[in-house]
Amino acid sequence: MSSDSVLGRIFSKARNIRLLPPRDARFYVLFGEMAETLIETSSELITIFSTPIERRHEIERRIHAASIRGTRIVDSMEDLLRIAQQPPFDRADIAELMDGMFKVLKYIKHASNRFVIYNFPSSDKEMRELAPNIHNACLEIANAIKSLPRNRKIESHCHAVERYEKEADDIYHQGLGRRFAEIRQNRFDTEKMIDLLCETAGKDYNPLDILAVERSTLQYTRHVAIFFILRELYVELEKASDSCTGVTVCLKRMVSTNV
Repeated sequence: MSSDSVLGRIFSKARNIRLLPPRDARFYVLFGEMAETLIETSSELITIFSTPIERRHEIERRIHAASIRGTRIVDSMEDLLRIAQQPPFDRADIAELMDGMFKVLKYIKHASNRFVIYNFPSSDKEMRELAPNIHNACLEIANAIKSLPRNRKIESHCHAVERYEKEADDIYHQGLGRRFAEIRQNRFDTEKMIDLLCETAGKDYNPLDILAVERSTLQYTRHVAIFFILRELYVELEKASDSCTGVTVCLKRMVSTNV
């Protein structure tokens, strides 16, 4: 085989090779810092739901401080995007990724804030299930981000986050359904008591029956109030879970367009 034909084959193959641009390591550092902030904050969310009332303000302050740190990381990324010559991914995608991770922080902060403001005596089953769910999703996001400067194999991590989101949706709807069932049962019991009192109108009746109706009415009112308060907190937790999935959508697009 002649040297000309060998060189021709080499140049032919070289034309089909796509060289990746130089990767600015500073981007990966900021990605990693934001991912670690997500892990820390979601871990604090688990803690606050199992902490006595007197210690919750302390944990809420730590979550708030992590949110401020997240804001600074986002600001640093914006500055880097303005000056960087060769970012490893599309600038708009990088900005969207950072915004998505910050949303997770924001919704975790909102949930912890409402838990403290409404002074719940304790957390309920749904809160204690949703918090680890969100934390696990954040761990998967962090692992996906760690793979970006190496092999960029993020598929398994993205699929895991999607599974966690589905689980979170199920927990959210089951929680609302359980609370609404309590309200419906209270209303049914109260109306039944009132009907029985109406049947005895004009006859002798036990004053304790009236007290029972009043007690049942108060319980009904209490359950309605709790339902709306809890729904507000559940919504923030579900938004945090949804935002984790939004982060993976952005990660997949970044990788697919920069193979």
